[in-house]
Amino acid sequence: MSDRLSPSAGEKRYAAERRQGQEFASHDLERYWGWSSPAGRIRADRRARFLIEHAGLRPGMRCLELGSGTGEFTRRLVDSGCELTAVELSEELAERCRERLGGRAEVVVGNIETGEGLEGRTFDAIVGVSVLHHVNMDLCLRNTFARLVQGGRFAFSEPNLANPQVWTMKNVRFVGRRLHETEHETAFLASRLRRRLEAAGLAVDVCEPFEFLHPATPARLIRTVERVERLLERTPARTIAGSIRFAGRRP
Repeated sequence: MSDRLSPSAGEKRYAAERRQGQEFASHDLERYWGWSSPAGRIRADRRARFLIEHAGLRPGMRCLELGSGTGEFTRRLVDSGCELTAVELSEELAERCRERLGGRAEVVVGNIETGEGLEGRTFDAIVGVSVLHHVNMDLCLRNTFARLVQGGRFAFSEPNLANPQVWTMKNVRFVGRRLHETEHETAFLASRLRRRLEAAGLAVDVCEPFEFLHPATPARLIRTVERVERLLERTPARTIAGSIRFAGRRP
């Protein structure tokens, strides 16, 4: 997205995200997002391990999680012992996250495009899962990633636009609506994403497609799919994997 959006266009997107939060707060979000199935739990654990390892999360480290939702990843991240702050645009989802965490992390209502709710704060690490494709990336880099201290690290997982299912969700509106997407959601290509991060002055250690395990995979087939997945990720087919994981630091 361009960073030259008018204020009215920005507010329209924020309102759409808040409406989605209100709708989802009373439902089983993990089912919608695929985290509650047997394969989905494996996928969630993979992402949490990647974030913790590549952001270097440990006790005493100040970490900011972007887009906490109901806290599916917040609860995993806080187990690292870091001093975790989670920011969420939707008041309803933020409250769900607070209830889930029971005071183990600070959850604030804020806007990661504008930096609202994070004024005057800096962090040793910034992480997130499936959040940046909801926002104006340029504004987020300018107003939230700028809160990363020198030498601080970042780690994220986002949808891969080269994946056929993801491409269809982003480009065929009735499919996107059926899967509870807002109109402004997008996805990334690994090579372009790396260039965008580097243009913002960040050092990128890894930016690569990964994962062929679909959340709808039946439990009895997971091991087979994982074996096939390991093979595919060593071939050019990796470019169409379902997600992109990336990590690096602020020099």
